[in-house]
Parts: sequence; C-alpha cells; structure tokens
Amino acid sequence: MTNFQVSKLPVILLLLMAVWFSSCRTAREIPTTTAKSISASKLLKKVEQNAFDYKHLTIKKIGCQFLNNHTKTNFNVRLKALKNEKILISISKLKIPVGRVLLTPDSVKYVNYIDREYFIDDYSYLSSFLNIDLDFATIQSIISNNAFSYRNDSKNKDFKTFDSFIENGMHVLQSEKTRKIFRMEEKQKTGKIERRMKRLDDKALILQKMYFNPSNFALTQLVINDKTNNRIMNMNFDDFIKVQNKDYPGMIDMSFNSEASEVKLKIRMSGFSTDKINSISIKIPEKYKQIRMN
Repeated sequence: MTNFQVSKLPVILLLLMAVWFSSCRTAREIPTTTAKSISASKLLKKVEQNAFDYKHLTIKKIGCQFLNNHTKTNFNVRLKALKNEKILISISKLKIPVGRVLLTPDSVKYVNYIDREYFIDDYSYLSSFLNIDLDFATIQSIISNNAFSYRNDSKNKDFKTFDSFIENGMHVLQSEKTRKIFRMEEKQKTGKIERRMKRLDDKALILQKMYFNPSNFALTQLVINDKTNNRIMNMNFDDFIKVQNKDYPGMIDMSFNSEASEVKLKIRMSGFSTDKINSISIKIPEKYKQIRMN
C-alpha cells in the first residue's frame, strides 16, 4: 500500500469511519457504572447528548498503521471539515503528499498524486464496496460521535427497527434483523431456513451492533456483520479524553475481515481544533488520468 491507488479508496473510507476526535490532553479512564435497561429511543437521546456539534473541525495529525495479507505500512492523515458542506482528507507518507479525498453531499473526489490519477463519483461505489447505504449525512454522524444506521431507508434512518439491551455491562443498540437471522440459523437444521431467506432481501443479512458505555454513552465498539458476503468489520475505541466536555477515544483498533482478505488499522490522533476554516478545496491537475470504477 505504498501507492494509494483508486482501488485503495475504500481503505480511506474505513479510516474515516474510524476517525473519532481527540486533543493533545492526557487520556483518562471512564468511571464504571452499572447499566440499566432503557428503550432504544432513550438510549439514542443519551448518545445524541454526548455527540459533538461542530461548525469547523481540524485534526492536524492522525497516525495510522495499516496491515493486510500482503502489506504493512504507516501513514499520516490530516482532516478538515465544514459541517453540512465538505470533508477533506489529506494523506501523506514520510511527509510526502500521497493523495486527497474531498467529500461533499453530492460527490466523492479522490486524487492520487503518486500515480497521477483521480476519481469522481457519487457514494454508490463506496456503498457497494461496503454493502452499506452510505451518504454524506451518515459520515457526518460518524464524525460527530453519533449513532448511525447502515441502511438509509425511512425506517432505519430513525432507528425504528433497532432494539436496545444490556450485554457485558454495556448498552447495545442492535439492528432488529439480527434476531430474525439468529432464529433462522437455529431453524436451519429443520430445513426451514431457505423458505425464510426468500422473504428477506440481501440487505437484511447485514447485522449492526453498537456498544455504549453506561457512564457517558460514548461508543466503545461497533460491529457490522455482512452475512450475505461473509465479511465483518469490528471497531474498538479506547483511551478516552475530554474534548469540550465530551468524551472521545484517542485510540481506535479496527479490523475488516472477508474470505479474500484481512485488513487491520490502528489509529492515534492529536491536534484537535474548532477554529474557523475559510475554505476547503481540492485541485485536480489537467494531465491526471480519470479512473472510472463502474
């Protein structure tokens, strides 16, 4: 992964999904509190109260360690964001610019400075790769340390199909389909699973679980299990710190496993700022070649 080719663009997306913000302050331990059962709607309200509301956001240094079946490498990322408008991700290695990704409500633009290529599209390619209905609003929810749904339909967008319960001392917000799938698996020996499968679309086989600390309702673990394509993404958040009276993890460990590959990403962050950003843009040199993914 020395060259961030367009085929590596999903790695940048996974990085963005892992980016939760920190300042340079000392990490602290979150006090232990006994979790008490609450409804999904009340859990969501608690999570939203801890969410980070920003107008301008800069993270000056995001140190990343990337590992897959063939490559191990380190790189640095810088992030700037204007709420509801733009998110810019700048990637460098050994202080050499490698690429940039510009996200807007309507488009994804990626420039590869090493191979002199660029990519412009809506969110369909990234959504197809992850089998998640991804859009700009979802990414902003992730940046704000807020809950989000892997499906962008009218019901799931409001979490009406999600359940809440306690697991290992943590509050859990879980897509309703999970329980249906588990019941299907239990009945597989009886031969009924194929008939049940026909009544569910493929997207129903994506299971999402979010774990929240009962002390501050900060996200501590995210699991998205794509049973249709036999792949799973697992993200763990640790080393929480105080940023503007909100708790954010300063360390993220992420894994993305499928039959074909295994990707691991470790992230450490510093240099948090909410100072005004005058503008965010990305320039594509005239001689660069456009790459099409569809």
